[in-house]
Amino acid sequence: MNDNFYEELHNLKHEDEMRPKVLMQGIKRILEEKKEESLLKRWLQRKKKIEPSRWK
Repeated sequence: MNDNFYEELHNLKHEDEMRPKVLMQGIKRILEEKKEESLLKRWLQRKKKIEPSRWK
Protein backbone atom coordinates (compact mmCIF):
# COMPACT_ATOMS: atom_id res chain seq x y z
CA MET A 1 0.00 0.00 0.00
CA ASN A 2 1.38 3.38 -0.89
CA ASP A 3 2.28 6.15 1.53
CA ASN A 4 -0.23 8.49 -0.11
CA PHE A 5 -3.09 6.77 1.74
CA TYR A 6 -1.39 7.17 5.11
CA GLU A 7 -0.56 10.83 4.46
CA GLU A 8 -4.14 11.57 3.40
CA LEU A 9 -5.54 9.83 6.45
CA HIS A 10 -3.07 11.59 8.73
CA ASN A 11 -4.08 15.01 7.39
CA LEU A 12 -7.81 14.44 8.00
CA LYS A 13 -9.27 15.47 11.33
CA HIS A 14 -11.39 13.09 13.39
CA GLU A 15 -14.53 15.14 12.79
CA ASP A 16 -14.03 15.25 9.01
CA GLU A 17 -16.82 13.63 6.97
CA MET A 18 -14.35 12.07 4.51
CA ARG A 19 -12.43 10.13 7.18
CA PRO A 20 -14.72 7.04 7.29
CA LYS A 21 -14.84 6.92 3.49
CA VAL A 22 -11.05 7.07 3.23
CA LEU A 23 -10.72 4.34 5.86
CA MET A 24 -13.13 2.06 4.00
CA GLN A 25 -11.32 2.63 0.70
CA GLY A 26 -8.02 1.80 2.38
CA ILE A 27 -9.38 -1.40 3.87
CA LYS A 28 -10.80 -2.48 0.52
CA ARG A 29 -7.46 -1.77 -1.16
CA ILE A 30 -5.59 -3.85 1.44
CA LEU A 31 -7.98 -6.78 0.95
CA GLU A 32 -7.62 -6.60 -2.84
CA GLU A 33 -3.83 -6.63 -2.55
CA LYS A 34 -3.97 -9.69 -0.30
CA LYS A 35 -6.21 -11.51 -2.78
CA GLU A 36 -3.82 -10.73 -5.64
CA GLU A 37 -0.80 -12.20 -3.84
CA SER A 38 0.23 -15.58 -5.10
CA LEU A 39 -0.56 -18.67 -3.10
CA LEU A 40 3.13 -19.47 -2.73
CA LYS A 41 3.92 -16.03 -1.32
CA ARG A 42 1.08 -16.28 1.22
CA TRP A 43 2.22 -19.77 2.21
CA LEU A 44 5.81 -18.63 2.75
CA GLN A 45 4.76 -15.63 4.85
CA ARG A 46 2.53 -17.50 7.26
CA LYS A 47 3.52 -17.62 10.89
CA LYS A 48 4.89 -20.75 12.44
CA LYS A 49 2.88 -22.26 15.24
CA ILE A 50 4.60 -21.98 18.60
CA GLU A 51 3.79 -24.56 21.21
CA PRO A 52 4.21 -23.44 24.81
CA SER A 53 6.69 -25.38 26.86
CA ARG A 54 7.07 -25.76 30.58
CA TRP A 55 9.17 -23.41 32.64
CA LYS A 56 12.41 -24.80 33.96
